[in-house]
Amino acid sequence: MNSAAQRKLMPRDATLHLVGALDDMKAKLLDAAEQWQVLDETGHVPATPSCADLLQHAADAQALCRDVVRMTAEFARTVHSTNRAGSAVRTHLATAATTSSHAAPHFAEAAETALSLSRSASPTDRPTGTTGKTA
Repeated sequence: MNSAAQRKLMPRDATLHLVGALDDMKAKLLDAAEQWQVLDETGHVPATPSCADLLQHAADAQALCRDVVRMTAEFARTVHSTNRAGSAVRTHLATAATTSSHAAPHFAEAAETALSLSRSASPTDRPTGTTGKTA
């Protein structure tokens, strides 16, 4: 292989390190996806999802997002991210960073909604006198 082509390739150790880091991240993300199931055993959203669980999912999602963004930034700083193959990897990592950044706000919003649903179901929050009867 000529030296110009050789310079474009990532060194074997760097490649193995990146593959190992990506495998670790993949395992973390698959584990999180399994734990973040919001649906009940019948495949439906529960009438009153747990606000505490949803907030924990938001915290976990934020931590995973931080890891994905950190990995993306570290790879983008390498000289290997500028060649054709590295650019494709950088693009995929950037997409993963963007996608993962959306999870935490969605879980937090779902927790807020669950909290408002549980409040509206509380007898102390129901308006009195709307049906002509007192509570």
